[in-house]
Amino acid sequence: MKLSQIIPVCSAAIVGALLSFNVAAHALWLEGDNAATKLYFGEYPENLRETSPGRLDSIIDPRVALIDKNGVEKLVEASRESNYFSIPQGASTAGATVLVQALKQSIREPQGEIPSPTYRRFLYARLGKGGSLPLDIQDTGNLLRLTFMGKPVPKAEIVVIAPNGWEKHLRTDEKGEATFTLLEPGLYVVEAKYEMNKPGEFDGKAYAVESHKATLSLYK
Repeated sequence: MKLSQIIPVCSAAIVGALLSFNVAAHALWLEGDNAATKLYFGEYPENLRETSPGRLDSIIDPRVALIDKNGVEKLVEASRESNYFSIPQGASTAGATVLVQALKQSIREPQGEIPSPTYRRFLYARLGKGGSLPLDIQDTGNLLRLTFMGKPVPKAEIVVIAPNGWEKHLRTDEKGEATFTLLEPGLYVVEAKYEMNKPGEFDGKAYAVESHKATLSLYK
């Protein structure tokens, strides 16, 4: 499926486009190996994994694709468990790249006393190197590359979260790239967020801002 079929391609010159990152905000991320993969929702640096019944239920019908070593995509259905989604992998897809898109999240109303716009969330998660996501973080050696709809995102913040919760804040260059080094063994989760003023309507509710957040899971 082409990205343009999932989210309409936005003009390169979007008035009021915003780049931001909020470490405290929830995200999706993937954990797994060749035998099994789990999709979590919460805050990785705080070791917070939401449960069902509970906030895990706010993740609605995530789209999960497995990309094998030949670049062939296979859609699979994730099963909701107590505190994660289970992603099935058989012998033919062992070690495949896993790409997740949560595109049906409910509209977030303004919260608190400080005025804020109504926004729609798009959440993404990646484990592996194949395929592509609308907002995507990919790594090649010690280089991270951030893209939105296939185009580099310059001057954006990327946060690398180590297995012990330690965080390294990076900023992309004009090519949307930033260098990094994994130190201790374990799972690193890389997060980035992209927001734009793009009014629309979803599920009968109007919104003013699109908020895209992506993670990349890396093992050392």
